[in-house]
Amino acid sequence: MSAPRRPQQERSTLTRSRILEAAYATLVEDGHGATTVGRVQERAGVARGTLLHHFPTRSALMAGVVEDVIERRLDLLAAAGTNDATAGWDEVVDLVWAELQSPPFAAALELWVAARTDADLREALRPLQDRIFVTVHRGVTGLVGADGDRVPMLVQFTIDLLTGTHLAGILHPRPGADAVVEAWKAAVVELAGDA
Repeated sequence: MSAPRRPQQERSTLTRSRILEAAYATLVEDGHGATTVGRVQERAGVARGTLLHHFPTRSALMAGVVEDVIERRLDLLAAAGTNDATAGWDEVVDLVWAELQSPPFAAALELWVAARTDADLREALRPLQDRIFVTVHRGVTGLVGADGDRVPMLVQFTIDLLTGTHLAGILHPRPGADAVVEAWKAAVVELAGDA
C-alpha cells in the first residue's frame, strides 16, 4: 500500500523550499556568478519548468533567497528584540558582529554587490532592502531595551561601524578588527550614558 499523497499546496511549498535551499547553498559556497538557474535546478533535483514556475527569472530566484534569509534569520533577531529580557551593549555589539560574519550576511552581500550592475536584480531586491534595515534596527534596539533620544542613533552607529569593519577585512582579515569591536563596546556605553 502506498503512502497517501500530500496536498498540492504542501508539495508546492516543499518544492519552493528545496529550490531556495539549493540556491542559498550555491550562493554561499560558490558566489553569485556560479548560482545559475541550471545549477540550482540540478542541486534541488527539480525540473527546469518546476523551478521557473516558482521563480520565472534568475533575479526573482535571488530575491527569493534574500526574502528567505529575512524570514529565517532576521525574524530570530526581531524575536530577540521583543523578548522581555534586555541585553547590555556588550551583548548587542557581539550579536551584530557575529551576524555580520554569518553565511546569511555573506549571501546577502554577494547579491547586493551584484545588484549594483544588474538592473533586474536591483529592482527585485529594492523592496526587500528597507525591510531588512527596519527589521535589524528594530531588533537591535529592542535588545538594548533602552529609551532615549540617543539609542536609535547608537544602534545605527553600531551597525554601520561593525559592517564597515567587517567589509574592510573581507578579502583578508585585518589585524586589529577585534580591537575595534572592543573599543566600540567601551565607547557606546559612554555615549549611551543613562539612555
